Amino acid sequence: MSENRFVDNGDDTVTDSLTQLMWKKNDSYLDLQKFVSYTAALKYLGKQNEGSFAGYQDWRFPNKREAHSLYDIEKTLKDKYDMVVHIDSVFTEGCGHDTWTSNTRGKVTAYVYSFSSGAGGHKEVDDILNSSARLVRGEFDNSKAKIAHVPEVRDKITQGGGWR
Repeated sequence: MSENRFVDNGDDTVTDSLTQLMWKKNDSYLDLQKFVSYTAALKYLGKQNEGSFAGYQDWRFPNKREAHSLYDIEKTLKDKYDMVVHIDSVFTEGCGHDTWTSNTRGKVTAYVYSFSSGAGGHKEVDDILNSSARLVRGEFDNSKAKIAHVPEVRDKITQGGGWR
C-alpha cells in the first residue's frame, strides 16, 4: 500500500484513498476527554451531525469491516495511555484504542473493535470502560482493498462468557 493511502483533508477529516471512506481525524475520546458508553457515543454522533462537522451531516459509526480497514500492524500511533494502536499516524495521537461499531445485538450489546489487537467483541451498551467512537462517512469500496472479514475472538473484550 502507498504511504499516501490516507489524505489529510485539512478540515479535521481524513480520506482513505483505498476504501473511499472519510474519517473524522479525532475520535470521541479526544473531543470529549472521556470514554463513552454506546448511548453516549450515539449522542456524540448526533451532535457531530447536528453541527454539520466539516460540512457533513451523514457521519455514522463504522461497521466491523470498516473499522478493521484502518488496522495496519505495521503502523503505530500512541493512544491515551501511551500504548500502541495500529492505525496511520495521520490520525491524532492520544486517542482511544478502540471504537464502537454499528454492529449491535438488539439493545443489549454493541461490537467494539480494537485498534491495538485487530479484533474485537461485544460489550454491554452501558459499559464505558476505555471505549470511544471513531466516526466515518461514505460508502465502503472494497474493490481495491479486498479487506477480509474481521477476525472474531469470542468475548475478547468482555473477557466473559457470552452475552445474555
